[in-house]
Amino acid sequence: MGLDREEKSYYTLRAQAMDMHTGRPLEPESEFIIKVQDINDNEPKFLEGPYTASVPEMSPGGTFVMQVTATDTDDPTYGNSARIVYSILHGQPYFSVDSKTGVIRTALPNMDREMKELYQVLIQAKDMGGQLGGLAGTTTINVTLSDVNDNPPRFSKSILHLRVPESSSVGSAVGKVRAHDLDSGKNAEVEYSIVPGDEGNMFDITYNGHSQEGIIVLRKVGIHNPSPVT
Repeated sequence: MGLDREEKSYYTLRAQAMDMHTGRPLEPESEFIIKVQDINDNEPKFLEGPYTASVPEMSPGGTFVMQVTATDTDDPTYGNSARIVYSILHGQPYFSVDSKTGVIRTALPNMDREMKELYQVLIQAKDMGGQLGGLAGTTTINVTLSDVNDNPPRFSKSILHLRVPESSSVGSAVGKVRAHDLDSGKNAEVEYSIVPGDEGNMFDITYNGHSQEGIIVLRKVGIHNPSPVT
């Protein structure tokens, strides 16, 4: 069976010189400590993984994402067997990693969630100070860009023409509009209102939560001739 420093790093032996005829000791017992010299036979391993992280979209370059840490069970006091260097194998040019600390940051500013939401970053930890012949381990970080409210609602049509029969009653629906917001969650919730320009306050608008449409309703009567409403 071979010696493994990571299993047992030293052995203690005791020896004593004896007279082979009388069996009496010729000198006091001596103690010998044998240390097992380390070789680079263990690759760095990350504590956990795969990891998940989130960073707000449109963040400036250099924004902190997370820190990953790898350990190496080789002897840190002997050579470079346990000296770890971090590098990024996949995820550039969007992210970077500090070679000494494993801190991951955004490398590009203003990444837009509406263009791309999910990124997969592959990080390598290599011993021997990253030199040729070093052993390596990898881990994956799944980074999500969280939404910020950076998109206004947009109507499918900039101008909508409606005709209202003069026989219409108060409260009757005369048309509907719908706006779409590229953001998500609360940032995508749309509220409809009528801006100044409705002469005579003839109309009101309500929200249909099921269809997410604005329903234009007649607020009061007084239209004697069919006319277009914009």
